[in-house]
Amino acid sequence: MAASTADRIFLRGIELHAHHGLYEEEARLGQRFVIDVDWWLDAAPAAIHDDYEETVGYDKVFALVHEVSAGHRFQIIEALAEAIAGAVLARYPRVDKVRVEVHKPAAPIPGIFRDVGVEIIRTR
Repeated sequence: MAASTADRIFLRGIELHAHHGLYEEEARLGQRFVIDVDWWLDAAPAAIHDDYEETVGYDKVFALVHEVSAGHRFQIIEALAEAIAGAVLARYPRVDKVRVEVHKPAAPIPGIFRDVGVEIIRTR
């Protein structure tokens, strides 16, 4: 079987209460963020051997998202997304590409909206 980095693992809807944003109220009160992460790697070795150690498990990425979010206050969600993507690539050399989507459904915008967010894609 040929190696493929078209294999994708994903996490949807990681919910965090965090203190990111431009305004002091956001830093003080915090708000809800929702994060989606996809990562591409060759999953064939893990699948063939049925071996968790040969993949990058979603539980590890889930914990990493929480670690990055709690470790620093970001002014903009682009920086939060970049930090998460960079951490995934740095910590897990098996990962060739990562997509991070950060949703900020309670962004301080004077009007009615359902969601705002940013999506970034980074590769090795």
